[in-house]
Amino acid sequence: MRTIPDNMKHAVMIIMSGKEPGDSCPEATQDVTLNLKNRDKAITKAAYGPENPKLPNTEFWMRKAEKWDVSAKDAKQSRCGNCSAFNQSDEIESCIAEGIGDEGDPWAVIEAGDLGYCEIFDFKCAASRSCDAWIVEDEEVDTELEE
Repeated sequence: MRTIPDNMKHAVMIIMSGKEPGDSCPEATQDVTLNLKNRDKAITKAAYGPENPKLPNTEFWMRKAEKWDVSAKDAKQSRCGNCSAFNQSDEIESCIAEGIGDEGDPWAVIEAGDLGYCEIFDFKCAASRSCDAWIVEDEEVDTELEE
């Protein structure tokens, strides 16, 4: 089986979908100024963060734990990557790649940041972050109900 080279994935997605670039992409994936404006709204309205998820961020997670009335350990489990509003479909990743452009390797950026799209605040979002608008995924609810 042949694989598609990383630098060709975006073009293949456009050809296979039959859409012109940008036809169905959320505007914030193509306009960095709008994306930053929407991300700032998520930061101020829903405490999107932490700024650097690789750090312990103890205070950030303690605030989330207080808000959600859970332990800090449990709060850390509620990340954008497992939020129902986090979109990492192939189509949205192609939109993000298109918006990043060809100056570097957009797919490497997407992978490094584990990027997706927040359907609540309309911005490119990192899976390792969280916000107050986090929504449980159906799969998690089903798992909890079975236990």
